[in-house]
Amino acid sequence: MRHKGLFLLLITCAAASAWAAQAPALNGGLGKGPVHISADSLHAENQPRQQAVYTGKVVMTQGDVVINAQTLTIDAAQGKIQKATAVGSPVTFTMSAAQRHGYGNILVYLPDSAEIILTGNAHLWQEKNEVSGERIVYFLQDQQTRVTAVPGQRVQSVFYPAAANRSASGNGKKP
Repeated sequence: MRHKGLFLLLITCAAASAWAAQAPALNGGLGKGPVHISADSLHAENQPRQQAVYTGKVVMTQGDVVINAQTLTIDAAQGKIQKATAVGSPVTFTMSAAQRHGYGNILVYLPDSAEIILTGNAHLWQEKNEVSGERIVYFLQDQQTRVTAVPGQRVQSVFYPAAANRSASGNGKKP
């Protein structure tokens, strides 16, 4: 039984390493360096599927990317990460080098298509600029964003002109 538990732990570590290897680079963030995950508990399985489920105050870091969630599920196939799903109230993430941060009820990371998908009261900032809606898809490689609203509602955005953005980074007063 002890060998089975060790085997599952090794599979989980291999899955996290595969995630790191498959993820695209973004100014030192995703795809750079090891993935560190801390949580209150972990359940991993190799049969019938490769899956690791972290629960309780989950913190995942890789490079300058930090994700905080209640649950993080990593699904793999043949040792390759297919999808990572973080759930929380809300899930938060930061990408320091890209000066982006955001939150939503669910965050899905798809390494093959290099997408981060936020759903449920989703917000994404770059510096002071903000977009919000029901669903935000952020394409890591070309840094494009697609936002959709709840039916009957509208997408919201706030953008600061370059000069206003510089002065907003201080005390909010113009120099």
